[in-house]
Amino acid sequence: MTAAFIPSGQPEPEFMARIREMFVEGLPDRLARMRRGLERVEADLREGRPPAAHGVEDLFLAAHSLKGTAPSVGAVDVGWESGRLSETAEDWSPENPPDPDQLTRARSALSRVEQACEAYRSQWAAAQGPPSDSGTDTRSG
Repeated sequence: MTAAFIPSGQPEPEFMARIREMFVEGLPDRLARMRRGLERVEADLREGRPPAAHGVEDLFLAAHSLKGTAPSVGAVDVGWESGRLSETAEDWSPENPPDPDQLTRARSALSRVEQACEAYRSQWAAAQGPPSDSGTDTRSG
């Protein structure tokens, strides 16, 4: 078994690279969960119903989780914007539905989260560089 940390306490580059890769791979699902939650809340309100708890929970929990996870992989802007979104939806419930201004703020905050995620994903992809050569010469002789 390979140790995950070097004696200085700093994560090994390969270890952190894999953590960042897993974070980036999970972003589409996290963003989809937030979008789906907000869409459910909006649909319920349009139909004159209080927002279902699962819509509010999807939005809040996904944003709150991303707020906590993102800074650990260097995605500070993602964490900041996700925190703003989770704070916006924190007190929403069937008994305390959002008003139109809160929905507008939530849509705007979600858009900023998506932009921050895309910026981080782009930076991560650029840092990966070109695919490595396997060392096999595939040219015909």
